[in-house]
Amino acid sequence: MLDEFVLKCIQANLRNSADVSKFLGIPEQVVHTIMGKLVNSGSLAAVATSTSEIHYAVTEHGQKVLSDLAEITPEERTLRLAYDGLTRTYTVIDKAMRWRPRDLRQYDILEIPAFPVDPPSVGPGDTSSIGTALRGVTETSEHELLTVVALDGKREKFFVRAISLVFQSVDRPEEIHVSFAIDGRVSEEHDLAFAKAEGLRKIGIVGQIADGDSPESLLGDELLKQRTDESEVAAIRRTTERYRAQLSALEEKAAVVSHEQREELADQVEEAARRLDEAETALEGIPVRVLEVHEHAPLLARALLSSSSRLLIISPWIRAAIVDKEFLDNLRKLLAAGVNVVIGYGIGGDKSGRERDHQAETQLQRLAAEHENFTFSRLGDTHAKVLVSDDSYAVVTSFNWLSFRGDPNRPFRDERGTMITIKPEIDRLYADYLDRVKSLSESSK
Repeated sequence: MLDEFVLKCIQANLRNSADVSKFLGIPEQVVHTIMGKLVNSGSLAAVATSTSEIHYAVTEHGQKVLSDLAEITPEERTLRLAYDGLTRTYTVIDKAMRWRPRDLRQYDILEIPAFPVDPPSVGPGDTSSIGTALRGVTETSEHELLTVVALDGKREKFFVRAISLVFQSVDRPEEIHVSFAIDGRVSEEHDLAFAKAEGLRKIGIVGQIADGDSPESLLGDELLKQRTDESEVAAIRRTTERYRAQLSALEEKAAVVSHEQREELADQVEEAARRLDEAETALEGIPVRVLEVHEHAPLLARALLSSSSRLLIISPWIRAAIVDKEFLDNLRKLLAAGVNVVIGYGIGGDKSGRERDHQAETQLQRLAAEHENFTFSRLGDTHAKVLVSDDSYAVVTSFNWLSFRGDPNRPFRDERGTMITIKPEIDRLYADYLDRVKSLSESSK
């Protein structure tokens, strides 16, 4: 815009750089540079005078430039932009791509915080970087950003979904690199910013990798060797789902047909139910098998409803979306029936939960105070996720039992686990965690 002001000054008979500099209040060296550029573009022409001084005049081309500029009017607008707290840059994010903090809590997704956490102070100095971000926005792409005045309106905190790829050196386990893929593309800017901010150390990724409570380490090589081939398990699972769907369709059909037709369908319903029972029995009879993400929540519900002697749950986080009224009611019934219940939880300070989540934790603490057969303790450092129900089964997994629903419609969560029905292994897992939870519970009294 200085080009325009200098041209207008020359048109107003301020003929040299000294006069223009004094009028505009900017250094004469700056005016010299701009006038040189205007001469090169053909907007100004140098004119010699009788006193040997050089004056300048606006050329025909310069007059046209001024005429075009006169049709451009400045406009003050409020624009909505995003500020990337990791790369410290301005960007434009579509609303459909924004995840709210409560979405992360609901689906137990790791937050990569801003480094540093302080929000930006927006002002004229950000004009260039904001202008670059706005060039990709259709409604502002044909506009020229003159200057940024200040921040206006309310700030909103949101997140963009990314996949974090963690690489650990085989030869040097201490060498760990984190890479981020956003919308299917690796972002080197975020990789570098995360590394410079020491994000590995600050959010505890190193500890989680080194932690001995990984599903595989809890089971051991010998038990893992007994795990049935996944393709075989998948085939039985598909058979189970097929018979379940067939039985459901027959029952729905029987509910709306005549009495005579219903009797004809009875044999088909009975046969489908028998085959479903056989398939489920075959699936449950596998001593060590892989669990898909959507199989976890039904197993937890089953444990809460049918455990008759013991129930153990180990989970890093507790969320009210899982530990709700139904959960607490079922837990009370188990305790009233004399079932020994053990819940161990907690990793770090966990300040991310909302008030409702802390209330759920408090309600569990009250139940523990009311029932001698309920041991509830904050472990503070567990990454393990374990479920034991009676002598029936134990599950060691990456699924967060008390903070994630396991919705099969959210395919990006690949929280798989291993289910064990071998009694000595069930007893071992139960005893290991019972001792740990009880020792911490007694030391905190």
